Amino acid sequence: MKKLIYTALLGYVVFTASAFSTELSPIAQLVKKTLEQKKLLASPECTDYLYIPDNEPGIDVVNVVEKHGGNCPGDPQVQHRLFSVSVDKKTHKMESDIDMDDQVNGTRSAFPPKN
Repeated sequence: MKKLIYTALLGYVVFTASAFSTELSPIAQLVKKTLEQKKLLASPECTDYLYIPDNEPGIDVVNVVEKHGGNCPGDPQVQHRLFSVSVDKKTHKMESDIDMDDQVNGTRSAFPPKN
């Protein structure tokens, strides 16, 4: 009987761990890797990535947002958008509003930005 209980408990733990996994999509991983390699984030550990597939035909978007709670300051209920990165699904060419003063009405530029 103990073996059955342990097996059921292990199955539950494995199921819940995979069901609530926060693994990033490949596109979000590409954006994260680019940001970290180019050192474009003040606090990489306090940054999160929200993946929006097919935001436009053939274009996926990753919203780069602040992560709060734990070791990161701020209200855990709020994730302010820092900027967005648009990624062409076929070519993986990226554009972003990272350098824009008016992120709502402006145009995107090549990403990563040229230094």
